[in-house]
Amino acid sequence: MSKTLIFGLICGALLIQGCTTSGIEATGSPNVAPEYAKHLVLHNESLANKVIIQQMNTRRSTGVLEVSAVLANLTSTNKKIQYRFSWYDADNFEVEKGARSWTPVTLSGKSTINMQAVAPNPTVTSYKINVKELK
Repeated sequence: MSKTLIFGLICGALLIQGCTTSGIEATGSPNVAPEYAKHLVLHNESLANKVIIQQMNTRRSTGVLEVSAVLANLTSTNKKIQYRFSWYDADNFEVEKGARSWTPVTLSGKSTINMQAVAPNPTVTSYKINVKELK
């Protein structure tokens, strides 16, 4: 095989892999507090700068992580969204991947919703809140 063909195949594979991302993290959003932004993954670029985590609290109850977060709609239009928590262990591997379903909600214009969840087991050390728009 020629070097050009091999280079092209590698670039194509990297391009395909890059297109399969599961969402964009909200860390670049100017309206998101940095300590909250690292926990928010938006699966629709159209939600960037429109939906943010406004407040977040965590605690350990009987050794299991509990999360309470307030999601805010910064626009005046209603957003039909769904959300799901992803849980990660100390090695940053997702715990019980795919076991949780999406929760649909309507986030009214300029309003907030409170989302609460409990980690599936005590090995969980971190989490992300996945949000996508319903079409």
